[in-house]
Formats: sequence, C-alpha cells, structure tokens
Amino acid sequence: MRILIVLVGRTIPGFNELADKLSRTFKCPVSLELIDFPLTRSFRSERKQYDAGAFLREMGRFSEPGTKTVFMVREDMFSTPLNFVFGLAAADSCVVATARLDPRFYGKVDDGKKAGALFKERLFKEMMHELGHTLGMPHCNDKKCVMAFSNSIADVDHKGAGFCKNCQKALKIEG
Repeated sequence: MRILIVLVGRTIPGFNELADKLSRTFKCPVSLELIDFPLTRSFRSERKQYDAGAFLREMGRFSEPGTKTVFMVREDMFSTPLNFVFGLAAADSCVVATARLDPRFYGKVDDGKKAGALFKERLFKEMMHELGHTLGMPHCNDKKCVMAFSNSIADVDHKGAGFCKNCQKALKIEG
C-alpha cells in the first residue's frame, strides 16, 4: 500500500511531520503533492459550502491503483444529510476539510504554538479516520478510537489519534 496526500490549493504548515507520522503508523510510503485545482464545481452557493461527495467524484481521476489518496482542502464541506463534515471517504480516496479543524473557525485567537499544535492533532486524527474508511473500516463505538464518528469538534478533541484494539486487529496494525 502507498498513501498519496494531495494538498489542494495551499500548503498546510508542519505538514511533512504529519506525513511522516502516517508513514510510521501504516508502515508504508507516504508522498505529498500540491495541486492548484479550482473547486468551483463542488461549491454550493446556497450553503456557502463545498459538497464533499461531488468533490471526490471530480477528483477521482487523480487516484492511482494500489494507492490511498487523501485530498486536503481548507474549505468548509458538507455531505447530505449532514450540515458539515470534517472528511469523507469513497473507495480508495478521501477528502479532509480543514476549515472546521482550525481553532480560528470557532473564534479562537491564534496563540501560536498551542493553536498550531491543536490544529495538527485534529488534522492527524481526521486523516487517520478517513484513511481507515478507505481500508474498509466502519465507525467504531469506542469513543476514544480514531474511527469514532465525530459530530462536533469536541468529539474530535475527545477521541484518540489511534485505533482501538478491535480496529487494530481488523486492520492488522500493531498498537
């Protein structure tokens, strides 16, 4: 297995360390790519959000066989019937929408390292979660497992960054 992380439009500070962490967790190569791609087709003006499903369908051409592709966007996304999503997976691809993972989205003043560390922690959890879905994992009932469903940013903050024992066993990943 190989993981390709595609940053759409803009880079994300400290991203290389997140890619390294994913590589160690999944024990596979992780590569990064930056593309400048207009998201206008998936924008829904009535909601002022991007449709995550439409985005993934449009980006399907960037996926490669045997590769799990994670698209990273800074925009706010939704997937009907949900008002918003932190991410969405379909087959071998997923998207992580970073807008609501950023403390500034909730009016928190960026106090430097603390806010940046929180953002990276949230981002890593959602990357792990969506990659888990691309590997066939469903949502987990263990609220501390990274595969737990997150209905709010508090849920993201509450769950751990790793798979519970049952999910590790299903994925054949050592803890």
